[in-house]
Amino acid sequence: MVMSFSLIQQHHEEIGKGAYLDLPIYAERALRSAFLSADPRVVGRVTDEILTLDETYVTRYYGEMTRFYHVSGLAYLLRGNQNQAEAAVFNLEKAVDRSDQYLATELAKAYADALNGLIDDDKQLVQNGVDSMAAYHRRYHTGDGFKDIVDHRTCSYLVLAHHRGMNVHVDNEYVPAELYDLEWGSVELPEDTPDALWDLYENADAVA
Repeated sequence: MVMSFSLIQQHHEEIGKGAYLDLPIYAERALRSAFLSADPRVVGRVTDEILTLDETYVTRYYGEMTRFYHVSGLAYLLRGNQNQAEAAVFNLEKAVDRSDQYLATELAKAYADALNGLIDDDKQLVQNGVDSMAAYHRRYHTGDGFKDIVDHRTCSYLVLAHHRGMNVHVDNEYVPAELYDLEWGSVELPEDTPDALWDLYENADAVA
């Protein structure tokens, strides 16, 4: 997912409008996967790719405002750009109730709460956001084998919150205890790693 996002960024003109329109979706998924990897280089690479997205994107593809400002806010936060992170969350909150957004309003509000909590170091706000993400998943995934499982977006925020020293949790037996104690660290790639992936990883600027 991380590599897909990077390649779409680099070759969007050849790929076409459809893939470029979906960039915030790829960015969101790539960032979730990066958090779950607990690897600061992977997180750093995705973060810097997100920060290359021009804000004029939302003037052309306005249906993705909430997703765009969500991932932008996270990226600015991870790079220590407090003012830009706050501005992104402000724009996210303004777009939350627009009827033309592809991202569900409940999720957008949950992201805004969690982001505000991370920016202000407010554990309860982050907890509120995480609870809302988990509730959204339970509400819309009601089939057997799905409704009780904690989704990736909730788990990724749990990992990020704990990495930043916040004891946020979800009361669910399917969340492994190890998720709360992941130690972030870079890995040594195997020798048969494809060159393109090797370059993405080795040249990444790790986040703190």
